[in-house]
Amino acid sequence: MVRKLFIVTFCMVNIILYAQKKQQYDENDIAEFQLEDGTSFKAYFIGPVTISSTLGQIIVSNRISGFKYATLDDQKKKEIKANDVKRVIYYNDGNVSGTQEKIRVKTVDKNGNLSKDTDDSFEYLMYDGKIRLYGSNVYTCESSAPCYYTHSNFYIQKSGEPYAVLAVKPKSQFSFKVGSSIENIVDAFRAVGGTCPSFNEYLNDFDKNMMKDKKLDKTLLKEYQDIYDATLKETKHDRAQLRGFFDLVAGRIQSRQAEVYYGIIKEYEKNCP
Repeated sequence: MVRKLFIVTFCMVNIILYAQKKQQYDENDIAEFQLEDGTSFKAYFIGPVTISSTLGQIIVSNRISGFKYATLDDQKKKEIKANDVKRVIYYNDGNVSGTQEKIRVKTVDKNGNLSKDTDDSFEYLMYDGKIRLYGSNVYTCESSAPCYYTHSNFYIQKSGEPYAVLAVKPKSQFSFKVGSSIENIVDAFRAVGGTCPSFNEYLNDFDKNMMKDKKLDKTLLKEYQDIYDATLKETKHDRAQLRGFFDLVAGRIQSRQAEVYYGIIKEYEKNCP
């Protein structure tokens, strides 16, 4: 299988920018919508339609309920329901720049047991191999203030399996620490690739050497804070960059945490059929 690596940052700032686009679109706006019924079409991508969950005036989550687009021929604006969409492929100068897929998600407990319940979610494909990696960044928004980054979600799915597994510990949106806890990573990979004996041995060593006393988790959380501080220092005197501060932080923290997932996936690919 040809493996592709995509690092994609998803944030509420992009949604706002898409909503403000002018009527004239160009080739960099094109997306291909692949539908559940097997058909597909290309159009100018405008943006997702989200349903927000709020606590008081604070937006704590956003679920994609549809997508807005404009037709290629007459640029007529339309909307399609998320239930009808299987995948969205984004293009930049005619080349694929990212893929967003609807995946069915299960959670995992500390004993490696998968939840009975599933949840559909549109996520960006970050790595396509024997184990796929999906991800997105989570933002908290207040009506009178900009959205700010809280953490990144990662999902892993063995090729051919119907479900992806949430590979981070569910985290409160109101934590003062940025970045995700990596506490659940071993349990998630056991659930996805645990039938391979050599991979299980690797996970045993990883658990013993990296996860004991939350060693890796603490190291990464410190690195996330360092990324936050360095990005703030870099952008605080540049108003244009400062407006995209949390976008930069999200992308850099997501990329750092993704390195851990890539390393484990490579071990699986090296040792398991």
